[in-house]
Amino acid sequence: MTNMFEIYPPIVQSAIAGVADRKYCQQMLDLGAGMVTLGGFPADRLNYKASLKMKERGRTECIPPTNEKELSEWFNQNLLLFKRNKRQRTAINLRIVTVDQITEKWLEALDGKVDFLELNVHCRQKEVLSIGAGEGLLRDLKKLDQLLASISKFLQKTKLSIKIRGCSVGDKDSLIEILEKQQVNYIHIDSMLKGENVADILLLKSYCNSTDIPIIGNNSVRCIEDVKKMLKVGAIAVSIARPLIRHPNFIAVLIHQLEG
Repeated sequence: MTNMFEIYPPIVQSAIAGVADRKYCQQMLDLGAGMVTLGGFPADRLNYKASLKMKERGRTECIPPTNEKELSEWFNQNLLLFKRNKRQRTAINLRIVTVDQITEKWLEALDGKVDFLELNVHCRQKEVLSIGAGEGLLRDLKKLDQLLASISKFLQKTKLSIKIRGCSVGDKDSLIEILEKQQVNYIHIDSMLKGENVADILLLKSYCNSTDIPIIGNNSVRCIEDVKKMLKVGAIAVSIARPLIRHPNFIAVLIHQLEG
């Protein structure tokens, strides 16, 4: 059974590749977010190479160094966040497909510096899918199971969590069984409804009803009513990404409206 926890206020700043660095996430904490998420970052050699290819074609990516000394300095400068109160949480979203020496450095450095490591089983960029990472892991649940187990061995203080794209899950029951076995602390679900500009609330509800693992809802949050719909079906919190890039204060507006 996973450990239950609270995110308050139940508004989360989601990871945004190339945007959600320390400065950005600290701003979100200062604006009152219940949880912020650094990243996503590549955290093994295969994902580093994939990120470089994505950057070459113009996608915004944050690619930390791989040299051990430079990476250690990068960790010291980029992982430390300051909470405004004891109820706030911090997370880091990492793209990992195999635990190699680079991954080990990441896990050793972040353990205890953030509350949660959020494994990225969500990215659908072609370079990431070509190595079986991101949502590609949903197509090989045995590999995902083994990966979660390998990561857990390195974490003493930081808890393991996961972000998935709900509409890409083929066998939900088997996925839930694995996540419960690996004692994942929360499931962050992008509840994208294919071909629509609204979230699939029924999909989100089905996950909330299928497990005791806390669920964070995501996708198409544009107003306080969108937040309330996700909370009503059982999500413990709701995350926001793209709207915050142009309007970072939007997170404070939602919090005010939710508490008002």
